[in-house]
Amino acid sequence: MTKTSANQLALINTFVQIVSAGSFSRAAQQLNTSQPTVSRQLRMLEAHLGIKLLNRNTRGISLSEAGRRYYEYSRIMSEELDRFESELRGETDLPCGLLRVVVPSGFGQSRLIEVAAQYLKANPAIRLEWKISDAPARFVDDAVDCAIQVDTIKDELVVARKLGEVNKIIVAAPALLSRYGGICKPEDLSRLPWVTLPNHHCGSIQLRDQWGNSRKLDISPSFMADSVPVARQAALQKIGAALISSCAVAEDIAAGTLVHVLPDWSGLPVSIYLTYPKSQHYPLKFRKFVDLIKSLSPQFFSPVEPVAFTSRMAGAANQPLHRPAA
Repeated sequence: MTKTSANQLALINTFVQIVSAGSFSRAAQQLNTSQPTVSRQLRMLEAHLGIKLLNRNTRGISLSEAGRRYYEYSRIMSEELDRFESELRGETDLPCGLLRVVVPSGFGQSRLIEVAAQYLKANPAIRLEWKISDAPARFVDDAVDCAIQVDTIKDELVVARKLGEVNKIIVAAPALLSRYGGICKPEDLSRLPWVTLPNHHCGSIQLRDQWGNSRKLDISPSFMADSVPVARQAALQKIGAALISSCAVAEDIAAGTLVHVLPDWSGLPVSIYLTYPKSQHYPLKFRKFVDLIKSLSPQFFSPVEPVAFTSRMAGAANQPLHRPAA
C-alpha cells in the first residue's frame, strides 16, 4: 500500500470517523458498514503505521499520544479534502455534517439553545451535538469543533474570541431574607448563609457598585456547587444567598421566587469566549456557526441589566430590600 493510495485514504477516514463518533459501533452506523469491518480497517492502518492509535478498554476508547497527533493531522486533511470536493461540486453554500459544541451549564440550558435553534433553521442539513460541560474543552480527545466557555484558556494552539460579558448579581429567596432581617448595605450580607460556586469556596466574594467602588466580603458557605443550575436550585430552596450570573436567574426574579439583593452592587462580570483549535482551514459548517454566534453576541452576552422587581420586594432608599418577619 503506497502513501497516496485510495485505500489508505479510506482507512484514514475510518479512523477519523471512529474518533468523532466515540465508538466503533456508532462509526460503523455512520459509515453504513459493520463494526468488524471498522475494527479491521483500524488494525490495518495501525499495522501500516507501525504505531497504536487507539487504546481500548471496558470503558471505551481513547487516543494514544501518537494517535492524538495523527488524528489532528488526519482531521484537518479530511476537512480540507471535503471542502475542496464541495467546491468542485458547487455545494459550498449547503453546509452539512455533524458539529459538536461544548457549552457551559449556566447558559447551555437556556439562552444558548436559541443560538442552536437559529443555526439549525438556517442550516437544515447540519446535525448539532450540544455538550454541556464547565470543564475546559478537550478538542482532540472528544472530537469537539468549538466551545463557549467562561474565561479563556492559556493554550497557544487554541483561538479564543471574546463574545462579551455577563453580570453576576446577588439573589436570595424572599423567605430567607425575612428570616435574617434587613439587608441594607454590603456588610449585612455576612449574616446570610451562602450557596457558592468553586471560585467562592475561599469564603469571600468581590463586589463593586455602579460608581466603581469595590468591597471584598467574607461569607459563610452552607452549600458548595460546581454547577450554576445547581446553585440556582439551592437558592430557590432557601439554602442560602448566591452570587450568580444574572441571566441564570432573570426569570426567577421576574416571578418573585428570588429577590435581587442590593441592586447597586454586583460581582465582577464574567467574560465569555468562543474557543476552537487553530487551523489553516475550517469547514463551512463551522464558519457558519462562528458567523452566527458573533452576530448574536451583543444580544446574548453583553452585560444584562437586572430584571426590575416590585416595590413589594424592594424598600425605598436606605431601607431593607424586603419586609422583615413579623
